[in-house]
Amino acid sequence: MLKLRTLLVLIGAALFGSAVIAEQQSPAQAGAPQPTTSQRAAGQASTYRPVATVQEIMDAIISPASKAVFDAVSTEVTATGAVEKAPKNDEEWATVRNNALMMVEGANLLMLPGRHIARGPVDAKAAHEAGELTPPEIEARVAKDRATWNRLAAGFRNAAMVALKAAEARKPGDVQAAGEGVDGACENCHIRYWYPDQVKTLDRADQALRKRK
Repeated sequence: MLKLRTLLVLIGAALFGSAVIAEQQSPAQAGAPQPTTSQRAAGQASTYRPVATVQEIMDAIISPASKAVFDAVSTEVTATGAVEKAPKNDEEWATVRNNALMMVEGANLLMLPGRHIARGPVDAKAAHEAGELTPPEIEARVAKDRATWNRLAAGFRNAAMVALKAAEARKPGDVQAAGEGVDGACENCHIRYWYPDQVKTLDRADQALRKRK
């Protein structure tokens, strides 16, 4: 019995000592420099490994999702009157909602750093003649002003969120109206990065036309 009592006392002393040591160490640990928000973000970002290009995300995710959302709701004027098209049941509304969600998340994917615009060889001369910049030229523009790229992608995400909320509320008119905002957000990005030369050409033609008048 005496040995057992002695053993219990020794165990209690050891536990007490460990608690004291831990308590003494905690202020030192609290005073240690903590990683900043940017450092934590950099540590997280380093685990990302973009595989798809911007073009592939547009072709595989955003464009088909947009088509599914806005083709689901429409108004067609015929000789007998207006024909309204809209989802009719839970399954059809779920499809619209899921595709709107893909549009939103697709915008987040576009903002992920380290993603290339396109892959494979490109005929730079032909692309330029068509009024479009080549992928390397677009990539250079994005790298030069990443904040603007992210802002425009966020604008698309916000427009897609309007479509998502309309789908969740099951309001066909609101889904249809959201299309204008989505189109505008897409065009804002395309004008800046894909075909700025076309815009300049149209502006010059406009000015020339006004002078003739």
